[in-house]
Amino acid sequence: MNTQEYMSRFKRFYWITLTALLVAASIRPGFADEALSRRDRQTGFLVVAEDRGFIGNEEIIDEFQLFAKTRNASLIFVTDERTGKYLRNSLDRLLKKGAERIVVIPLFISAAAPRYELVHQLLEREKLDVPVSYTRPYGESYFAVEDLADKFRTIPQPADTNLIVVGYGAVDSDSERKMQADWKRIAEKAAAGFGFASINILIGHDKKKKDDDAVARTEKLTRELADAVNGDGDGGRKTVVIPFHLGPKLDSMMSFDARLQQLLPPGTKFLADGGSEVRADANSATINLATWLQREANQSQPLAREDVGVVILSHGSDFNWNETMREAVQPLMKQYKIEFVFSMADQPTIERALRKLEQRGAKAAVIVRVFAMESSFRKPVERMIGLDIEGVAQDTADVHAGYGHSHGHGAAPSVPAPRIRTSLPIQTVGGLGASPLFAAALLERARTLSKNPARDTVILIAHGSGSDHQNELWTQALEDMAEQMRKSGGKEFHAIRVATWREDWPDKRAPWVDKIRAMVEDAKTEGGKAIVIPARTTGQGPEDKFLSGLEYDLGSGFAPHPMFVQWVDEQVRVGLARFADIRRTGMTTVEAKSHSPYPEKWLWW
Repeated sequence: MNTQEYMSRFKRFYWITLTALLVAASIRPGFADEALSRRDRQTGFLVVAEDRGFIGNEEIIDEFQLFAKTRNASLIFVTDERTGKYLRNSLDRLLKKGAERIVVIPLFISAAAPRYELVHQLLEREKLDVPVSYTRPYGESYFAVEDLADKFRTIPQPADTNLIVVGYGAVDSDSERKMQADWKRIAEKAAAGFGFASINILIGHDKKKKDDDAVARTEKLTRELADAVNGDGDGGRKTVVIPFHLGPKLDSMMSFDARLQQLLPPGTKFLADGGSEVRADANSATINLATWLQREANQSQPLAREDVGVVILSHGSDFNWNETMREAVQPLMKQYKIEFVFSMADQPTIERALRKLEQRGAKAAVIVRVFAMESSFRKPVERMIGLDIEGVAQDTADVHAGYGHSHGHGAAPSVPAPRIRTSLPIQTVGGLGASPLFAAALLERARTLSKNPARDTVILIAHGSGSDHQNELWTQALEDMAEQMRKSGGKEFHAIRVATWREDWPDKRAPWVDKIRAMVEDAKTEGGKAIVIPARTTGQGPEDKFLSGLEYDLGSGFAPHPMFVQWVDEQVRVGLARFADIRRTGMTTVEAKSHSPYPEKWLWW
């Protein structure tokens, strides 16, 4: 079949199917509305998606129905001006069910998609009496990045591979340019760490009502594919074409992907949906759709206390150490849903806790990193929950990176690990070092032990690091804490000194053990006693072993202590404030779009 015959057949089939679909273009959830509480009804969720044709739409409907079980929700497929009728019907149903505001969730990869622009125009015409706001499009979430990265993970030898990622939906050169920029952003984020030889982005054009230019557009895409393949050169590399879109999929044969495969230059590999070079039934762009919808809906809602899940992430040790940490936060167990993770940011262990919070009915989660340093494990946690994509990840060193037993030690993975896809919006907070509560609690420990503060010397000792640079960060953090203690009345002591054990690195540890032993002996020589305070989250370190034979009094770390409970609660509240900021800045209303429907505040990276 030549290209013209194929396009003619495609056009006839497309319009026959489109006519049938318009009858059911507005999808209502097939579940008993009576099960919804008043709170559930108050927000009407309008999911808007580009019409894909029968099978493509059915895939979306299947996922939408899972989302709609517990929501006042409706789904419409956007075609052209005729969509206005189905939009009105969907809005009426949401309002009749009790919606006091409408949240639009756009299932579009690019905010520049012409049919997304049409959604804004149609909604503006409605002039509803309730507020209307938009969440970010699917393409601006880390789910889009991960869904594309899943395809990348199936490609062997990335360094020897030239990628061509093909999107869909442009109608002219302007929309093509804008959409290409969005696809490029997603592809570059998804490809980070893989080391592909090159990445090219191409955008297929949407079919218009009058399809006179179909042949010209097909020829243009054919030339672009050939140019991309030839432009990469050979050099022993292979070229892989990866479709990533929510474009036409009328059935298993009539689809944009089927059309695309016919246009490929000889020798080019095509990575079909399902993660192989053989066509699969599942569309990897929609298999995580229900989870994404739940997450966007949760993120759009104010949080009640019972909605909040908290993950206490701490180093952990034996049963007794772990139980001490559990007991330390008991006063908060009635306020929040709390799960514990005793590890150094082990992703499967954190994911386990998040899944338990999902099962317990949480609608958002705050991961509290209970480590002495604010930067400890922050980067890996931010990455696994997608904040490196959607958040403003700070660029500072992880002071635990030098641990011989730390997260990620050993052989590096061949490709980046998948992020955790969850229905819970997540924020991560933590780091004891900068908290006045930490300093105040340790000062109280010292006061309890000291019988003669004017003569006694307080020695704050932390774990330390194998890296000289990172150990210096530890030392500076301890100095900052010591200064906080002095300002809070700690000047009553003869002196407050600081050190680290560097306990896991024998070659670096020995000089510090000698230094700390000298501090203890100096305290006695100066007429007082050494008050050794472990600057730890809980418990003690190797003091008894390394200070054997010396005279000193030994305290313990932060938890359990009322101020530790206060610190955890404050951290959770910081996380909740971030959620509120996201709702305020990450969404926009119809009324706020007087000049552009796509304000820059929508962009999360």
